[in-house]
Amino acid sequence: MTAGEDVRARTDAEREAFAAGTYYARVHDVGSPPEEVYLSLLPDARRDITHRFLTGLLRGDPDGLSAPATVGVGDPLPESTSSVLCVSSPEECVRAIRTESPEADRVAVLAFPESESVVVVAVEGEGGFGRPRLTGDVYRCREGGRERIDHPGELVPPLVAEGAFSNEAQAARVAEELDESAANLALSRLTHIVLDERVGGVSSVLDGLPTLPGADASAALSRLATEGHPYHYGAKLRRGMSSVDSLSYAPEFAPRIDVRFVAVRRDHAMCTRSGERGLTERLFEAFDGLSEATERALPVGDGVGEYVVIPIHPWQYHHTLPERYAEARADGRVLFVPYSHPATPLSNLRTVVPYPTETGKPLPHLKLAVAVQTTNVVRTVSPQAVANGPRVTSLLAAIQERDALETLGLLDEPVAACYYAPGATHTDGEAFDDARHLSGLLRENPVSHPLVGSERTPITVSALCARSPATGAAVVRDVIDRFAESEGIADPKRAATAFVERYLGVTIPDQLSLLTTYGIALESHAQNSILVIEEGRPVATLVRDFGGIRVLGERLSEHGLSIEPYPDSDLDADDETDLHDKLYYALFQNHLAMVVDAVSRSTPLSEAECWSLVRTRCAETFEALAAESIPEERLERDRGALFADRVRHKALTAMRLRGKRHEYVTSEVPNPLAGSVEPQF
Repeated sequence: MTAGEDVRARTDAEREAFAAGTYYARVHDVGSPPEEVYLSLLPDARRDITHRFLTGLLRGDPDGLSAPATVGVGDPLPESTSSVLCVSSPEECVRAIRTESPEADRVAVLAFPESESVVVVAVEGEGGFGRPRLTGDVYRCREGGRERIDHPGELVPPLVAEGAFSNEAQAARVAEELDESAANLALSRLTHIVLDERVGGVSSVLDGLPTLPGADASAALSRLATEGHPYHYGAKLRRGMSSVDSLSYAPEFAPRIDVRFVAVRRDHAMCTRSGERGLTERLFEAFDGLSEATERALPVGDGVGEYVVIPIHPWQYHHTLPERYAEARADGRVLFVPYSHPATPLSNLRTVVPYPTETGKPLPHLKLAVAVQTTNVVRTVSPQAVANGPRVTSLLAAIQERDALETLGLLDEPVAACYYAPGATHTDGEAFDDARHLSGLLRENPVSHPLVGSERTPITVSALCARSPATGAAVVRDVIDRFAESEGIADPKRAATAFVERYLGVTIPDQLSLLTTYGIALESHAQNSILVIEEGRPVATLVRDFGGIRVLGERLSEHGLSIEPYPDSDLDADDETDLHDKLYYALFQNHLAMVVDAVSRSTPLSEAECWSLVRTRCAETFEALAAESIPEERLERDRGALFADRVRHKALTAMRLRGKRHEYVTSEVPNPLAGSVEPQF
């Protein structure tokens, strides 16, 4: 925070979060007076969300906007940008930006002709895939001077003037999303103060694990990912959940929530499974006393076999189910079971990790419906996910019987169920909403996977890239230091290089092999990917969540395999481009881009050197695949798409401006895997 910055709560979202933040600060004895702590975090949170929003505008090529320009130190503004105002104020604004941010080597400029203004911000380097690293304040220059943009919502009016939104309602919605994301980001950063004190005195967060509460070590580490989606302005958006609710249910605040359970009459439920045991049987086996509690909830004369038991998120249990299923409860189709079990929520909010029972045996993770929007979509569990999860599990099991995946673990989704009115296949409308709001699936616990074991620690990649409360750097720096110690490597850069090489070796080969051989593209972004380490050494990668994968039937059928997804599923890939878009975006533009950024910021290994290592590992993988019985033309197409000079980017901000949630909007960005790439910003 700098002098003159506005530290008042300006929006309804900030005022609501201010009350929650004051309560949290008071309970944890953070700051005096506690009211000032949340307010002190607001300016940086607003600026960071402004940077993410503006980055999305600069890279996403939204309809209606002028192309952005960049100006190097000493270069004049492009004539097309200067002519917006027909005055010299843009140049003056850029000169001022350079003075205020001397570390920046360029300035990004975005013109808004309809409002006769230009938005400028300093750029300090560029990340992979043309992602500018914005720094410092953002300014809007108009005739006669400039003004600092103190809140991301101030960018909405000039966007409206340019016709960038699909309609007025979408403009208002995005403005609300910006308000809430900024307010919640400041709120989440209150936890840094508490965690720093809790973990204080240790040199590595790995040593501080006993002080981090959670169902297990992996769940505790996942709670460190407090910043939300790194490339989306709605990073901390939880539309539908209040700030007070966040204190009770969001992972950064709540190491424990209490999962509830509902029984649904079997004739009004869809159940899917991979294997012999169904969801109810597995739940009764996992949770002591649940079977007896279910029996107590049943009407006299009914048997447990007439119902399907579904785990329910406690927020959904109290906020959504009572009203939406009031009639179903009244006539006995839906019964609330008087039973709960503690669990730790993960960073995506709807997936939770149950605490072990007295036996100490790890319990399966639960993916639960929550009628809350994070980033672009409401996080329910659709009938598609319920039907497809076990089917994909069976398919992947069949593949692994033929080709062992040496360092890639796929976390099974063996059983799932949802409320399902009889008589039709539900793909939209009220019946579809009834199904997706009362649904859940079981997922294999990473700790139980054969690639983990007692001496290894699974760490979600989003947590690996999060801030370590022990050092203030990224958690990956703590892991690299442990790796260097175990390997006896004294030189920090050599240690970082060796670590990244091992990381890539357990991440890239098996995933490219699945794509090229079987036509399966995993959605292995940073939240779905889990690095398994042993004394800091990367030994495996686990990937979870089969709801967003793509499968190309023609490649799969070559091996006598097939899958029949639920109607209107995105699982079926239209062509090879669908495969490339899914895996290459999730693994390279999201997952590895985050890791490369975290490593280059916290070790002597540069971003360019990291991408060179990625490029080498990919080339070696394709060389190895060429020795197998895969058509050469296919290998060349897959390799060409990965190494292209420019690649398609999933333009999340452009999607929101147009009100799109599931239909992708894309732009082209420079590819660091292509070799020498000129900076875009």
